[in-house]
Amino acid sequence: MYRRWYDQEPNCTKLLVHVRTIKDDEVRLYCARMISHFTEGVRKEIQYKNTAGITSIGLPGLEYLYKFGTQRRRWYDQEQVIQKAVGMLYTLPPEGLVAMGFKLGDTFGLIGVYDTVCAEIGQPPSIHDIIAISKTALNEGKEAAETLLASIVGEDIYYSVTNQMKRLT
Repeated sequence: MYRRWYDQEPNCTKLLVHVRTIKDDEVRLYCARMISHFTEGVRKEIQYKNTAGITSIGLPGLEYLYKFGTQRRRWYDQEQVIQKAVGMLYTLPPEGLVAMGFKLGDTFGLIGVYDTVCAEIGQPPSIHDIIAISKTALNEGKEAAETLLASIVGEDIYYSVTNQMKRLT
């Protein structure tokens, strides 16, 4: 049995762990907004495929939505934007959680590395850099985004931080 609802899908769990461990509030909120945006698209895609145009989220979605938010003690309940994003994930069926984990997992991992580097050197993250990393990861792939990130923060720092983060997970 799963401890948390999002543990049903390991990539979704990693996605939320990335969001939770991001140190900078603005970066965390940026990631939450990305979750909301992509979750809506995935939900619509699943609805279209499964119901041929019917716009209901279905009985399972209503059940999840009803259950979501009954407890306000969780880490994602502390910020409204993050709570909304996690609530939208909560309404997805398991195949939607899989899609979200695969779609945003690498992107959030790279944003997490950038956030960690910025925290280590005492520099606030640049929204322009975060957007560039996100666009590159989503459009060109993880390798291209890693190259971009290494050029932004410096290769030595990038590889040092990624090796350190790998040891922690």
